[in-house]
Amino acid sequence: MTDPRGPTSKIELRVLRPHQTATVRETVGRDDLPAAIGRIFQAVNQATRRQGIEHNGSPFARYHSFGDLVDIEAGMPVKTAIQPEGTVKPSELPGGPAAIAVHAGPYEGLAQTYAAIEAWLSSTGHTASGGPWEIYLTDPSAEPDPTKWLTEVIYPLQRP
Repeated sequence: MTDPRGPTSKIELRVLRPHQTATVRETVGRDDLPAAIGRIFQAVNQATRRQGIEHNGSPFARYHSFGDLVDIEAGMPVKTAIQPEGTVKPSELPGGPAAIAVHAGPYEGLAQTYAAIEAWLSSTGHTASGGPWEIYLTDPSAEPDPTKWLTEVIYPLQRP
């Protein structure tokens, strides 16, 4: 696989279909983000298991705002709607046009992939529509080498 952090030719336009999800949405400090994502995934996995709901894809984290405080919604795509349980709620990843790049490597390098997509958006005249999200294609517990991790970064776009 090629390194997606290079030229903008690695950014792909796709039309996504919506996905129903089971999520937790929180506002956390930037430094607390990794621990919050881990805790959220655990809560979602427990709730879906208790309700007998099958996952329908890889875990994700969507950023509604990002600064010193981060408004994050994280969870799993699911085959059937989850019933609200504690902090776990049903939600949806939107369908429609999106700019997508695959980040190869540790999460600490994701800022480069975000910057490449944002530069591409600016140079092509596309406009983001809503918060971007990351889909974690590699499970770090199954692949301990962070140089082999793959993360899809998705920016939903305004419809033309």
